[in-house]
Amino acid sequence: MPSDGGITSEIEVAMVGVLEALENNDKTVFKTAEQWDDQFDTTAGGLEKFDRFAPLAFVAFGDAGSNRLGGYDLEQQLRFAVLIGTESKAAGIARTGDAKHLGISKIRDLVIAAFDKLHPGNGLTCNSIYYDGEYKLVDQPKRQAQQLNFTVGYIG
Repeated sequence: MPSDGGITSEIEVAMVGVLEALENNDKTVFKTAEQWDDQFDTTAGGLEKFDRFAPLAFVAFGDAGSNRLGGYDLEQQLRFAVLIGTESKAAGIARTGDAKHLGISKIRDLVIAAFDKLHPGNGLTCNSIYYDGEYKLVDQPKRQAQQLNFTVGYIG
């Protein structure tokens, strides 16, 4: 999806680029890495669609907080969610992985390492990306998904 030029869209695009290029042992981690555009929902029918995207990563701007700096300049705390997910044919592999498949645990580690303290790119007037917690979204024997949260400080 093309950016509208707003800072949150620009950061989403940059984050998707990192996820598209993410590798482990010279293999691309994600089959699908995109900006979130309601590709599926978490109802039973929606989770069936989940499998065709997996292993997946979707990025979306979530919300913002704010701070006031020394001169009362506004610093926005922009929060981004990275939804990661995977599926497996055998129970448990989506969570732990095996010799041929990355589980959600390893994918989580790779995504946090790729983003924490990373600046989203040249021309973006913001601070680096920082890991800010996570939530388990899907916990099934053959499907796993988590929302990883990241915060970016923006003065503008």
